[in-house]
Amino acid sequence: MKLILGYFKDFWNEQNPLHLLFVGVFLTASIYFNYLYDIENGVIDAHYHTIQHFYYYFLLYSVSFVPIYLSYAFDKVGRAMLSQSGLWLRMFFALAVFSFYCYFYQYRHWIDLWISDAELQQVIKICANQIVPATIMFLVVVIFWWILDRKNQAMYGFKLKGSHFKIYFVLLMAMVPLIVAASFTSDFQTYYPTARRMLNYDVEGIPTSWVVALYELCYGLEFFHIEFFFRGFLIFGFVKYAGSRAILPAAVFYCFIHFGKPAVECISSFFGGIALGVLSYRSQSIVAGVIIHLGIAWLMELVAGIWLWKTLFP
Repeated sequence: MKLILGYFKDFWNEQNPLHLLFVGVFLTASIYFNYLYDIENGVIDAHYHTIQHFYYYFLLYSVSFVPIYLSYAFDKVGRAMLSQSGLWLRMFFALAVFSFYCYFYQYRHWIDLWISDAELQQVIKICANQIVPATIMFLVVVIFWWILDRKNQAMYGFKLKGSHFKIYFVLLMAMVPLIVAASFTSDFQTYYPTARRMLNYDVEGIPTSWVVALYELCYGLEFFHIEFFFRGFLIFGFVKYAGSRAILPAAVFYCFIHFGKPAVECISSFFGGIALGVLSYRSQSIVAGVIIHLGIAWLMELVAGIWLWKTLFP
């Protein structure tokens, strides 16, 4: 644990207090306006199934990512970093790939063509929503690594050596009281468990428990892909240009993708993004992020599931 605390101490010592203040003010204002105008759910998702949906997501995430990188212009190191065309290429690529992940929906029409049973259609669509766009995003980033970075580094944090598994499990267990406390809020109980939607469908020949288990597996795989993108690509794919300065922009971007979720989760995602970013950067592995992120996601499903069970069977 002392080693992990050292990681965070080193990160803190590298920061400029005024720069952190700017990031804090910028993010506070962004979160405020999001929940005031319901930007993601109310504005952007009104254009679902249109190409405008992609453009609006690209704009939203550009607002999260580009200004934080630009804010590093406060010193010579930052200005030298921002003068590199390779950094801007990767920023554009990251924004385009993730916006496409949020936009892509055409596979739903293919499911309608291939599956005739209406109940099974819906189950497959819900599970496909979790894994199809995320898997495509993962593969595109892997191709990017193969073309540009494979000679310089392992695949964006895919490394087990040097990972501190026991410490990560301790950190995960430390999150349990916080998750339980959050579960008492109405926002939490309204949003989670996300698997509750599977209870609406009765697929002939398939027990409901199997359907829920399939959903949770797909749900977990999506979190793996998200972790690979944010703590893998956005850290290790940018490190040769930005070093540890890649952590803060990735954390703000990560916070923005939670704009459609409960406000407490959105705010905490920024601090979680910093913590996981520091762990990944210093350990040179995304193992920490995968264990903690996936563990928290399933723990939230489990705790919320208990509340739902008590509601259905008082």
